[in-house]
Amino acid sequence: MPEIEKEFKNLLTKEQYDALVNDYKEVFTKDVTQTNSYYDYEGLLQEHKMALRIRIVEGKETGEITLKIPQSSLVVLEYTEVLPVDILNAYNHDKQFTLPTTLQEALEDKGITIQTVNQTALLTTHRLEGALSENEWLVLDESHYNGKVDFEMEMEVRSLELGEPVFLGILAKYNILRRQAESKIKRALSTR
Repeated sequence: MPEIEKEFKNLLTKEQYDALVNDYKEVFTKDVTQTNSYYDYEGLLQEHKMALRIRIVEGKETGEITLKIPQSSLVVLEYTEVLPVDILNAYNHDKQFTLPTTLQEALEDKGITIQTVNQTALLTTHRLEGALSENEWLVLDESHYNGKVDFEMEMEVRSLELGEPVFLGILAKYNILRRQAESKIKRALSTR
């Protein structure tokens, strides 16, 4: 079953990121480093504004393959398969793999037939996460790719209407200009 992800994203400067890390340190309950490897087939997913990602979190025995299908600029439908890390590492080593049947079927529902995909981008992210409330989950990312580093704040929410004022309030408090972050895959691909 797909999950619906609702989130606000904003790029940060290093100084803004450091201020948020310091001020929200009591909120963060997760501190992880993860590798995201992105895959496509001849640009077909990118052409349809979709993304396919393998995520491996340091120290975990399983990772995930996630297909992201945007529903709007703030809402994404996600199909995820959990697999052992050694299998995912083999996929990343080979820089290609055959899609699990569930993901093939999700794409076929959108009129796209793909079986094998190839790696297009790779990035590593240091992520801090924690709940601000039952509705808002704050995420701060420091991502490294192709010799570049960027900083981002994400706020995952159950309700866009309730979450937006909280998100905008944080931006205002820290004098952060609203700069909607493009997806990590787009940022990584733009620096190839």
